[in-house]
Amino acid sequence: MGTILITPGKNGRLNVQFRYSPERVSAIKDVPGRVWHPEEKFWSVPSTPETLRILHSCFLRDRIVLSKDMTNALPGLPTEKVDVILASFDEVLTAKGYSDKTRENYRLHIQWFLNWFRREPALATNQDVKDYLLWNIDLKRAASYIRQAKAALRVFFEHVVARPEVVVDLPYVKTPNKLPVILSRDEVKRLLNATGNLKEKALLSMAYSAGLRISEVTRLKVSDILSDRGQVHVCDGKGRKDRYTILADQTLQTLRAYYLEYQPWDWLFPGVVSGEQLSISTAERIFRRARKKSGINSKASMHALRHSFATHLHEAGTDIRYIQELLGHIDIRTTARYTQVSKRTLSEVRSPLDSPPLASGEGDEG
Repeated sequence: MGTILITPGKNGRLNVQFRYSPERVSAIKDVPGRVWHPEEKFWSVPSTPETLRILHSCFLRDRIVLSKDMTNALPGLPTEKVDVILASFDEVLTAKGYSDKTRENYRLHIQWFLNWFRREPALATNQDVKDYLLWNIDLKRAASYIRQAKAALRVFFEHVVARPEVVVDLPYVKTPNKLPVILSRDEVKRLLNATGNLKEKALLSMAYSAGLRISEVTRLKVSDILSDRGQVHVCDGKGRKDRYTILADQTLQTLRAYYLEYQPWDWLFPGVVSGEQLSISTAERIFRRARKKSGINSKASMHALRHSFATHLHEAGTDIRYIQELLGHIDIRTTARYTQVSKRTLSEVRSPLDSPPLASGEGDEG
């Protein structure tokens, strides 16, 4: 696959540049009104939507790239039109039972696509969607970002635009196999001691001791703390699943002191606005402040507390399937990655340098 670069030209024309091959020269000769410019070594074609469509059909094995100047020159969709499209998309997402967070992320991805495409989505081709994803890949977007963009585009074109053929055979991005950042027990202790007040300590202690996602800990209600059973009820977790996880005695003591001082009545960790829970961004800021003050691993995010919870349980001998239930993982393979960073697993393997020498004749081939 090569790149066909299209840039604005003069006198209502588009300049088309590509690496020479007989097949590409033959292809562009199928475009009406094409002109070869030997001195500058590029082709020019009429600047019309029909020409762009023909170019896409002629260079099926190549990638059509519109320069930034070209995309910015397009008028774009009116804000009111975009709002109507996004509202229709949100109705589909709601009907399909997507969570609030997923709906928000998918709407953003479609809004970004519309800002990039700048035309009616019904005019988009399969190559347009591929170009958009490849453009994001060129920008070094994370694999998770590309995966979510693909998922949003599939739902959008299949159920809103009703053109499923536009989102087939999309680019694939391999997810890097990165190990999670794990904090030691000492680092967790230092982090909790570095918090600014009881509310912050209770928040981070709950996230670690129960293995909660940041969205789960900020959505906890007072009634979700089952102190008599030593459990936490996680309502509507990832995948819209409820589950129970453990409540540490030390965390319960911290929660009781926090409750006496702050008197939360509905949300366990209320936000600044009355009646709303603590925002995820605020929880992240709390973690970053404590991380900086404690001097622990600067690469750790608040999600590292959940990773550390699972790893420390495995190191303590807890069965991996029990850890899976506590974390709410659907696939055991997701949980199994913690065995890769667990000291318990690594300590069971001895370096051959530390192994006793083989007895005389042992291991010789007969």
